Amino acid sequence: MTGTLNMEVIDELLALSDEGDPELLVDLIQMYLADAPTKLDSIQTGIETGDWERVERAAHSLKGSAGNLGAIHVQEDCDRIQNACRGHQVSEVPSDAKVLTQHLKDAEDALRGVMGRLK
Repeated sequence: MTGTLNMEVIDELLALSDEGDPELLVDLIQMYLADAPTKLDSIQTGIETGDWERVERAAHSLKGSAGNLGAIHVQEDCDRIQNACRGHQVSEVPSDAKVLTQHLKDAEDALRGVMGRLK
């Protein structure tokens, strides 16, 4: 495991492909890279408007997709945000979202690196 990605997850996804063809993994990474910024925007908009249900839904969705690709810090941040919203203890959510923003950038960079090695 690296600091940003659990490479065991990446290796497992590669093992699922036919004869080492990385197409499935590349497709999953591309979908994540396209979707994650939208989820982050939804979290930030929800925080700005006090729509904690929106924040919770977006964090839940991003947590799942991050976990599927081994983006451990993003997954942990989203879990913390989701649980805070569910528990109506949202005072730390804005600062958690700032940490999430950095971890998301780190994960995106790492996943782009993985994709670059696969192509």
